[in-house]
Amino acid sequence: MKLSFTKVHGAGNDFIVFAHPKQQDEYFSRIASTICDRRKGIGADGILLVRREPGHDFRMVYFNSDGSRAEFCGNGARALVLYAYIEGIASHQMRLASDIGEHKGLVADGKPSVSLPDPEDIQLDMKIEGLPSPLHFVNSGVPHVVEFVDDITSIDVHSVGRKIRNHIYFAPAGTNANFVQIHSDDEISVRTYERGVEAETLACGTGAVAVAAIIHELKGAVSPIELSFPGGLLEVAFDVSESGITNLMLGGETGIVYSGEVDVS
Repeated sequence: MKLSFTKVHGAGNDFIVFAHPKQQDEYFSRIASTICDRRKGIGADGILLVRREPGHDFRMVYFNSDGSRAEFCGNGARALVLYAYIEGIASHQMRLASDIGEHKGLVADGKPSVSLPDPEDIQLDMKIEGLPSPLHFVNSGVPHVVEFVDDITSIDVHSVGRKIRNHIYFAPAGTNANFVQIHSDDEISVRTYERGVEAETLACGTGAVAVAAIIHELKGAVSPIELSFPGGLLEVAFDVSESGITNLMLGGETGIVYSGEVDVS
């Protein structure tokens, strides 16, 4: 059986889009590991489904490359905003739904951005037995841990990230892990180990929001905050109210890579 798809990316965080497919969500969970394989498949960090949703331009459904369903994906949402605009599914201002709620999408000067929920459950200066310390935690739509490091190029993201991701403290859901270096010129570099991909990705949208929230809390950084990932730059803009960070918008490098058909048995 052949399925039409489009490959998209957000700062190198890449996805396979299926628009209005006839198959049920569970079907894509089953085939995710096969078609996301970078040697025997299309190759991607995950699958994005565009579904019809009353009162919205579309619903976003996201599966990690291991087939697990994630509540949300910031870079995936940005990529879908651009895709939906280019394909005529939505205008330059749009409303989309995800498993965590409703989001605003905007395409301005060809650049997409998407709203995210206010950060929740912020925990600073955590000391957890068996893990580096201090660690900082925030839920930016999905759970994220942030660790500041002196040299981001030397950190073993896979080993340390996997250890944090699977630690019993964060069970049963697990967490994503972000490693951050603030350079002398105030440039901020980030590397992320993503739950569900079970590897380092070139960028992470919800990770960018998590890092921005923690840097604001600890160091008073103001909006917008630009973050450099291995795959490109992401920008987090926000307002600050008495209750904390609000009105978050995530922007950054985004692109349509190519379209085609994949033969899935």
